[in-house]
Amino acid sequence: MFRILRVGFFLLFLSSLVTCSGKSSGQIRSLALSPDGKVIAVDFGKGDTSFIYKVTVDTGKASRLTDAKTGQESFPSFSSDGKKIAYSYSPGNGASAKIVIGNIDGSELHPWPSEPGDFWPIFSPDNKTIVFARSGYYGSYSPIAQPYHHAWNYFASALDGTDARQLTNESFYMATPASVSPDGKNMVVATEGVDTPQRIAVYSLEHPEKPSLSLRPHVPREPSIGQVFNCPNYMPNGKSVLFMAASNGKLPWSAFDYDIYRVDAGTGDVERLTKGNGFASDLKVSADGKTAVFLKWHSSWRGIPNKSQLYLLDLQTHRVTQLKVSGLD
Repeated sequence: MFRILRVGFFLLFLSSLVTCSGKSSGQIRSLALSPDGKVIAVDFGKGDTSFIYKVTVDTGKASRLTDAKTGQESFPSFSSDGKKIAYSYSPGNGASAKIVIGNIDGSELHPWPSEPGDFWPIFSPDNKTIVFARSGYYGSYSPIAQPYHHAWNYFASALDGTDARQLTNESFYMATPASVSPDGKNMVVATEGVDTPQRIAVYSLEHPEKPSLSLRPHVPREPSIGQVFNCPNYMPNGKSVLFMAASNGKLPWSAFDYDIYRVDAGTGDVERLTKGNGFASDLKVSADGKTAVFLKWHSSWRGIPNKSQLYLLDLQTHRVTQLKVSGLD
């Protein structure tokens, strides 16, 4: 089970959760932070549906972006000018996910010409390109494991969906959403092969083939099963990457902490920014590099993550603050 929850695959696992606990009737499952850091787009799931909401950071008030009645909307992202939004949408009944794009006020939302199994659309800094991931296989490599998306590769297309090109051909067992560098020339992702360990990898968008840089930064109390990375984000200087990594919990029964670190891509130096997050996911960074937002999760008595809370991280003071959200229904 833990292997399934290790990387961005966990994001897809969360999007399929249909249970909740306590007084909560749903959970935030994925998110995006607007370029100015003032709005968070969240995928709020309840039962077998999930829809995109916008949350104002100053007030915590949420408002619905779309008017879909069924299906699952997930993995939102903002354009760099803050005017457009893209996300994955599955109409349900076993239909594959495709990408939707439109205006941030919810107008002109329309299917983008993607293929079934396309997830994680990300706008380039110049708003001319969308980078996304495609799953080539849905199933399980083990007779005792649940089926999930595998065989991931990354692609890029013009904003109108034309001129699609494949960026990787390694068919990763697991992968994460990409983060595009401020100059638009590279992307950073976390990947894992069936027989290869996890890494944080940088690929050129202009000359994609093999990664131009691979990082396996060490963090305190690394799990005995190996390094676990998630949610790599370029910082505004383009020279460092913010990411999450797992470490053994402080107590025998506390499992793993997913804390936030910053690594210098040139020197490999690592700085720890949080301590003891517990199970956490969906790290995103504002365009000015001052704020990050992420989710902390609580689990049911069976150990299944089923209740999430939104947190802000001040990247200068390292202060972590919960953002209490109202208006999700």
